[in-house]
Amino acid sequence: ASAEESLSDFRWRNAQYLRYIELMPVAGADDMCVLDFGCGPGHDLVGFGTFSKPKRLIAVDVSKRSLAEAADRLTLHAIKADLIYHDVHHGPLPIETGSVDLVHCSGVLHHLPDPHLTLSELRRVLRPGGTAQIMLYNYESVFVHLYVAYQRQIIEGIDSDLDVEQAFTRSTDGPDCPISRAYRPHECVSLIEEQGFRCANVAAAISTWEMSLLPKRFEAIMDRRLREESRDFLASLRFDEFGLPYRGDLVAGVDGCYKFIAV
Repeated sequence: ASAEESLSDFRWRNAQYLRYIELMPVAGADDMCVLDFGCGPGHDLVGFGTFSKPKRLIAVDVSKRSLAEAADRLTLHAIKADLIYHDVHHGPLPIETGSVDLVHCSGVLHHLPDPHLTLSELRRVLRPGGTAQIMLYNYESVFVHLYVAYQRQIIEGIDSDLDVEQAFTRSTDGPDCPISRAYRPHECVSLIEEQGFRCANVAAAISTWEMSLLPKRFEAIMDRRLREESRDFLASLRFDEFGLPYRGDLVAGVDGCYKFIAV
């Protein structure tokens, strides 16, 4: 209803994913041409328009309803953006080659039938040396191995006849979401580098929902019904001074956050 309420929602939503805003920043984009690919109802557009001063802000989405919601929200803040209704599977983006400095793509590629095509288009519009910050669901996460593999499949008996990757697809954006894939970090890096990018950083954010489930970790490890892979994953977690769980060098959260440079 107001810009103040909108920013309050922005702060609250980012607080639900620990480290997300540091890994997928909306600040520091002054004088850049920024493309928010898969902008949804405009959450991160508000961030870029409030905490940066981009020379141009472009938003693309396949949902007319989301774009209308984004337009309403941007109006609250008097933020100007070019909102584009487009599906890359039906043709190239209506954006000039090499004209974008920063691509922001959060929670989109893991829902697409052909991420290679989309990545090729994002690389085309991004200038050489430009940056892409991309969030994809992370397979090496508490969400996959504790929530899906244990809480849903074993305790609640939901999708217990499916393998964990199929069960994950039905756990994130509703059971009717046709595509929702969790990538192992090396899979994500290989996928994106194939399209002309160089990986600059691999990290992850963890949801507060995942953090709330961590007390069940030992209960899950003791349950003989839990898959060996998930048991070993949960047993291997280590924790930092803030209580964040790590799998190797990465936070074991569902939001894999990657920074790539266009080469």
